[in-house]
Amino acid sequence: MLTTSQAAALVGLPKEQFRSAMSKERKNGKEFHASRDLWLDARTPLWDEKKVLAWAKARKKRKKRKKDSD
Repeated sequence: MLTTSQAAALVGLPKEQFRSAMSKERKNGKEFHASRDLWLDARTPLWDEKKVLAWAKARKKRKKRKKDSD
C-alpha cells in the first residue's frame, strides 16, 4: 500500500498529475486504490502498489508506441 505521494514518486509524476491520471482511469472503470478497509481513514486513500506499477508500465509502452509512430 502506498500513499498518494509515494505512488506518484514511484511512477515519476507530480502528485497532482498522478491524482488526475487516476481520476481519469477511475472514470474508465479501472481502480488502483487499495481495499478501503485498509485505509487509515476515509479521507486518506492508499494505492495498490502492484496495480500502480502495472499501470505505469502500460503507460510507458503506450507512449513509446505513439512516439515510434510519429
